Order: sequence, then structure tokens, then C-alpha cells
Amino acid sequence: MDTQNSRKIIVLLITTLFMLSPFLMTTTNGQTAPTDLTGKNIAVYYGDPSSSVLSRTALQFMFSWMNASVDVLYASDISAGNLSDYDMIVVPGGWAGTYNEDLAGAGIIEIRNFVRDGGAFFGVCAGAYFGCDKLLWEGYVLEYPLNLFDGYGIGPVEEIALWPNFDMTEIIINQTSPLIDLSEEPANHSIMYYGGPWFDIAGKEGIHSLGTYAANNESAMIAFEYEDGRVFLSGPHPEWEEDSNRDNVVSYDNDFDDLGSEWDMMLTISLWLLENRGSETSSPTSTSSPTSTIPEEPFNLDPILIIGGISFGAVVVALVLLKRRS
Repeated sequence: MDTQNSRKIIVLLITTLFMLSPFLMTTTNGQTAPTDLTGKNIAVYYGDPSSSVLSRTALQFMFSWMNASVDVLYASDISAGNLSDYDMIVVPGGWAGTYNEDLAGAGIIEIRNFVRDGGAFFGVCAGAYFGCDKLLWEGYVLEYPLNLFDGYGIGPVEEIALWPNFDMTEIIINQTSPLIDLSEEPANHSIMYYGGPWFDIAGKEGIHSLGTYAANNESAMIAFEYEDGRVFLSGPHPEWEEDSNRDNVVSYDNDFDDLGSEWDMMLTISLWLLENRGSETSSPTSTSSPTSTIPEEPFNLDPILIIGGISFGAVVVALVLLKRRS
């Protein structure tokens, strides 16, 4: 074999290897970001008789629309430790003072520990008051025990409606929030207001305003991390659909127009709330030591190194053959 033919063989080998390289390489696809709450378990609190049936019903239908599995839990369920089966607890509108009474002691501790250990808390109106450390209600200061938000929930917002009246209100959306991407949301939403709080977040680090009341320019919706968990509190009622019956609530449909739905925004917020939650909510039952439950990393070779090694070997073999025939 002459030198020229040997060189052609070497070039042909290398060219063939690199042409085959896309088929030899195994690619690892990145994890696709979830688009709904499939696989997530949501507990909606039933504070009978103080919780709003309309708020609770709309929240159940809203989270079902997000493809979550939704159950109703009573105070006795929460106090018994049943939150461990869920990813998020949702507290509807109603009367927060009664929530404190019904959940006093064990229930409050269970909720706080649930959020601290990585669970999510979604509170609307009375549920938002319930998550605050202090309330300023019609001039009276009240101390609340759950204290997820270490600040004041202040209400009612008299610029919108005097209690117990209600009305639609304009919420200015923080489209540039560094916490949750709301850039695709409209500049404002028209949302039902029924006595909920605004949140005094002045000087509070880590508390992010997602929307403000146009009526007083104060925070209407806030979100933040609480140790390993996450929290969303809303003064107005984004769960109610005044233009649709998909929330299974018809009480306000003939009287108000919300000029669009807030459910897509609530889905975006809920995806953030549950971002760090795995598909399994219960703890492993195995009693094995931690080291025995961690799988060993498989020994993987970089495909580029494999191809390079084969190419180098082919060149060496070709050169040896060339030398023997020269």
C-alpha cells in the first residue's frame, strides 16, 4: 500500500467517525418545567361555620382546574397531623378570628411546621389575615399566633368599600417582580374586594409585593419564603370568576364584571409556591441508614472522549500498518 492511499484511509476513518458521532452520543434532556399542578395535593381548609362557602368552593374549583388533587380538611384533621399528605394548604375567606380559635394550639403548630419544612401556604382575605402576625382592623390591634408574615395586615380598605360592603377593585400587577415572573400578566386586574387586608411591608426584607391596590397604592398581594416553605397572601379574592361559572359560584356574576380571569396568574404563583416540592409528599418509611439509600452514581464516559479515543486509535493503527508496508 503506498503512502498516498494510506493517508486517504486515515482521513476516511476519521471523517466516518465524526459523521457517526451524533448517533453514538447519548443526550440528556433537561427537565421540562411543569405547566400545571398535576401530581400535587392541595388541602383547602374548611373552617366551619366561619369560612366562606363561596370562597372555599371557588378555590376548590380553581385548583382542580390547575389539575391538582384537592381535598377539604377540617381543623381536627390539621391538628391530627394530616397535612403531611399535602403540598399546599389553602385558607379561604371567612373570619380569621374563628380560624385562630378552631386551630389553637396543635393546629397552628402543625401549619407553621408544615410551611417551615417546605410546604406552601395560600391565604385569601381572612386566610391572609390568618397568616399575619398582627392585624389592624378598624383601628383595633389584634395579635395572631401563626405569624408567617411578621407584619401587619390592615383592613378594611375603606377607599374601596366600608365593611361589610364589597366591590370590584383595581389591582396594579408588579410585572417586574424579581420573585415570580408576572411579565405576561396585564398591567392590572379587576378583582373582588370583601374586607381583606393590605400589607405593611415597609422595611421588611424578603417580602415581595405582587400587586398593589390602585385605591391606596398599598400592597394587596405578597409572596415570600418562610424557612424551607413558601407563602402567598392576597387581600382581594382572585378565586372568584365574575364573568364565568367555572368557579361554581354565581352569587356575583350578575352584579360585577372582573374584565378577565386571575386564574392564570394564580397558576403562575402556585407553580412558584410548589417549585421545590417533590412528587412525593410523604416521608420514606425505610429504616435503613441514609448512606444505604443513596444510589451510587453510574460510571459514565463523555461521548466526545470516546470518539476522540477511537479516532486516535484508528490513526495509530493506520500509521503502524503504513510503517510495516513502507
